[in-house]
Amino acid sequence: MESALEGITVLDLSSGIVGPYTTKLLADLGARVMKVERPKGDPSRLMGPWLNNEEGIESSGTYQFLNTNKESIVIDLSKKQAYSIITNLMGLVDLVVTSFSPANAEKYRLAPSDIRALTDVNTLALTNFGWTGPYRDFTISETVLYAMGGEMYSHGIAGQAPLKLGGVAALMQCGAMGAIGALGAIHAKELHDITQDVDISLFDVQINSVDRRSSTILAFRFSGRMQERPEVGGLYLIGGVYACADGFVEVTGGVSSSHPYWSRVTDMIGDPRLKEAKWGDLDFVRKPEAKSEADAIVVPWMIERTREEIWSVARDARVILAPLFTGKDLANDKVFKERGLWVEVEHDLLGKFPMLGRPYIFEKTPWEIRRPAPMLGEDTDKILGECGYDSAQIKDLRLEEVVR
Repeated sequence: MESALEGITVLDLSSGIVGPYTTKLLADLGARVMKVERPKGDPSRLMGPWLNNEEGIESSGTYQFLNTNKESIVIDLSKKQAYSIITNLMGLVDLVVTSFSPANAEKYRLAPSDIRALTDVNTLALTNFGWTGPYRDFTISETVLYAMGGEMYSHGIAGQAPLKLGGVAALMQCGAMGAIGALGAIHAKELHDITQDVDISLFDVQINSVDRRSSTILAFRFSGRMQERPEVGGLYLIGGVYACADGFVEVTGGVSSSHPYWSRVTDMIGDPRLKEAKWGDLDFVRKPEAKSEADAIVVPWMIERTREEIWSVARDARVILAPLFTGKDLANDKVFKERGLWVEVEHDLLGKFPMLGRPYIFEKTPWEIRRPAPMLGEDTDKILGECGYDSAQIKDLRLEEVVR
């Protein structure tokens, strides 16, 4: 069966997480992605987790996930001859993806305007704060995105420092938006014969993300209301994360017996003390001792049961509840296995190992991992050959350390 993006070729000049996730999404749908790496490799090669806990430039789980189905060519952009190689590569592709800072893009003559002066091709440029303004060359991180993007101010507990969410979710979200921009450009070329520059600022993506940020930002713009961090215990007298016999569960409960979810949770727990009239008295439930009294009933009930037992009775009682799964739980869950959450790849150096599977199901043009992430410079000779370089020229470029 043909893949959805079969026939599309992408030159990937990005590195790290955002750009490589953008191009991974395209590659997994069938696009050919030629990944240009620096001599020491993409920075994600230095990020764990490590296969079999053995560090190495090929064994990074982060790199392996972000670069499935790609080809690797190593080019040292600081070398004079590198530019002609890049320009030759552009003649082979439908889309060029970059993640340089504006200053570095201009230094290497790889800003969108430079690329479009060389060839009529779609470009997608991922930058931190865009191409203009005093922030344009500032570096960025997940913490900066959350802090300046408005998320941290309202996340955490009142009276204490704000908190960021864990992991690199914001960076992955930016990468997904990059893929949407790329697909829009590809479609416009095929449908209207228009090529264009797609300009994606990571900060703009963060601000426009559909979650708490949107409601917080719009609340101020529309009404002047500032979203504050909640007091200890949050909004719910019964609710939040509870320890149980074999882990944790997350529960949405209620602030008092007048709350629509209160009766569901108390029916699930089945303790008559939670049916007493005082739980409808707002003066009582706002006191710290009310939370302590509720916990004295709910916590022991949770501790005596497993996640599966609690999850089962919660479904019967229509309680909004979920077990907190670990990586081991996700790997072993039969339902997720059947859905294709995991696949197995075979690497020439690393052997067989599991890889996250399809994020969506295409009926007729399937998502597929056709090959694992490439080894550093694995495809350099092949790609250079397609650009017209013969074996002697490639040898000379290697000796001069332009390519690897």
